[in-house]
Amino acid sequence: MILLNLPKYIDYTIIIIFGLIIGSFLNVVILRFDDLKSILKTRSHCPHCKKELAWYDLAPFFSYVLLIGKCRNCKKEISIQYPLVEVGTAVIFALLFWKFGISVQFAFLMIISALLIIMLTYDILHMLISDFLVYLAIAIWIIYLVIDYFLLGHSRFLILNSLYGGLALGGFLGLLVLISREKWMGIGDIKLGLLLGLISAWPNVLLTAFLSFTLGSLISLPLIFSKKKNLKDKIPFTPFMILATFITIFYGDKIISWYLGRIGF
Repeated sequence: MILLNLPKYIDYTIIIIFGLIIGSFLNVVILRFDDLKSILKTRSHCPHCKKELAWYDLAPFFSYVLLIGKCRNCKKEISIQYPLVEVGTAVIFALLFWKFGISVQFAFLMIISALLIIMLTYDILHMLISDFLVYLAIAIWIIYLVIDYFLLGHSRFLILNSLYGGLALGGFLGLLVLISREKWMGIGDIKLGLLLGLISAWPNVLLTAFLSFTLGSLISLPLIFSKKKNLKDKIPFTPFMILATFITIFYGDKIISWYLGRIGF
């Protein structure tokens, strides 16, 4: 399905521009998460010189490129977080459109993806998972499942597989927390695991779990061997779980089919 019967490349252009705009808003939420009321009360400004940004400096991504990553006023560097979050949001929205088209699932996954991007970035910056965002995302996903079953008439197995996925990943991480006495990961990871398991669903949640620890190892081990980190240092696990979930959403079925084919199933 395409938007307003426009050519496909125009559809993607609209989705990407929309993603850049939402990504720009997500940056504001991330930076002001501890004082969300300031989003309404305070205009966007340079974090260094505090000068309010003009309207022509608020274009997502393009302003960063045109200003060569520096504030127009004080010339200090602007964090690379801004364009990364904006472009990342646009890419994810475009991939969701490619995967699901204009659909109820597409709409709900865009909302949840936005929340996951906030969680991912905030955890990198502060080593903290927001319970509020996790619970909000779980509630939104439950609403989607209810709509999908009662209004769209899809199989109840979607609900069951989602539930199994949440219990599997959340339960597995809970076991690791229990065994390690919260040395390997914390309670927040269990809640996030429940959410990501619900989204991945059974059996794709197995791929999500595998990719989470694989990505974590690929990043963590080189840091340890290069002595930039040691075994006692904490490394946020949230980004790996969320990235693994996105990979599973977009390519999970193909990866699992390829793997089963390789082992003769």
